[in-house]
Amino acid sequence: MVSSRSSGLPLQLNPWEDQALNYEFPTQSAGNDSTPVPPWIQLQDPIIYPGIYSASGIDVMGVLLRVVSRPNPCIDIGPLDCSVSFTLCDLSQPNAPIVYASPGFYELTGYSPQETMGRNCRFLQYPPHVQPPARSSTSDLHEPVTMMRHAIRTNQEVRVQVLNYKKNGTPFTNVVTILPLWADDTGHHYAVGFQAEL
Repeated sequence: MVSSRSSGLPLQLNPWEDQALNYEFPTQSAGNDSTPVPPWIQLQDPIIYPGIYSASGIDVMGVLLRVVSRPNPCIDIGPLDCSVSFTLCDLSQPNAPIVYASPGFYELTGYSPQETMGRNCRFLQYPPHVQPPARSSTSDLHEPVTMMRHAIRTNQEVRVQVLNYKKNGTPFTNVVTILPLWADDTGHHYAVGFQAEL
């Protein structure tokens, strides 16, 4: 406990402050330059962690920064912040599952993280509890779903209007913008999908 010099009363710290001030640093040896420097060890602390902008461990702010600073953008996405509805799908995995969805996505669709994570975004194309038909290999190239698939396969940006369904079964016209994104050091290939109700 820390005491206050001005009043003489003990200063009460909340648990977060107490833990933040509880770091210990190695003592410096006076004039002994031969002391080996211990290797750097990453702090395992609930206050400081790599995915600071998202509990999922994905650097959401980094993703959004890379989206707005992408070279040669074909689609103007306007201003972005964490309140927009978007998903991050891992194209390196089979069926391109959602690995992150913003709170705006959950608000727009009514689905929870448990109902969303690990699924392909196509589940929004059908009302809940409806079995989707088998995928057809012959489709009109101007059909929005086919345009999205083609853009993902060819690493192109695309914006389409598609009929989607909320968790409560309400249909809505979803303006979907899909942008390809390569992870910088993990080698993962992502698609960032932005959604807006029309």
